[in-house]
Amino acid sequence: LSEESGTRNVGFGDVSGCRKLRPRIWVVDPGHERRRYRSHEQQEFHHMPSGLGWIRIAGEDHSIPDGTAIRASPEAKRKTFNDTDRGHVRLVVGAPAVDDPGTVHDEE
Repeated sequence: LSEESGTRNVGFGDVSGCRKLRPRIWVVDPGHERRRYRSHEQQEFHHMPSGLGWIRIAGEDHSIPDGTAIRASPEAKRKTFNDTDRGHVRLVVGAPAVDDPGTVHDEE
C-alpha cells in the first residue's frame, strides 16, 4: 500500500532487472481516488488489461477502456480514480526509473 496515494500496488522493477523503467501493478478498489500528482521527470504509461480505468490529466478526464493504454507526460498533473462499483488492476510503467515518483498537489 502506498502511504502517499493509498493505492495498493506491487513493484517488480528490481525483481525483473528493469533499470530504466519503473513497472508496477496497481490494484484499484471501487471508489478509490489517488491524490493528484506530477512527476517532474517521469512519464507514465497506464494499461488496462481488463476492465475500465480513469485518469485525469491536466484537468481533463480520460477513460482507459479494456485492453487500451494512455500516456501521461512528466509535466502534466494527473490523478487516477475509480468511480465504478468494480475494482480493477492496471499496469503502470514510469520512465525513466526514479526514486522519487513525484509531488502530490492539492486539488484546485
